[in-house]
Amino acid sequence: MMNVQLAKCCANCEHFINGQICTKQEITVSENQVCELYTFKPVIHHDDDCLKCSKFNTGNCAHPKKASEGIMCTVWYPRMAHA
Repeated sequence: MMNVQLAKCCANCEHFINGQICTKQEITVSENQVCELYTFKPVIHHDDDCLKCSKFNTGNCAHPKKASEGIMCTVWYPRMAHA
């Protein structure tokens, strides 16, 4: 089975503003681009968040110092419901 992950792209970067500008590169970029200056931007997410992530409070959490209720990152991985 292949792991599907969300991309580290401009849309999820702290340097991406107004949906088109990179404050580090000082150029216009699209939300699907990425560069080596990518910096994770934690965002408020109302439906799914760290508390519903299978990586929360584990060694696999990419951002343990930022992970909390109401936040979701680009490596969010849903908890699987077992019947």
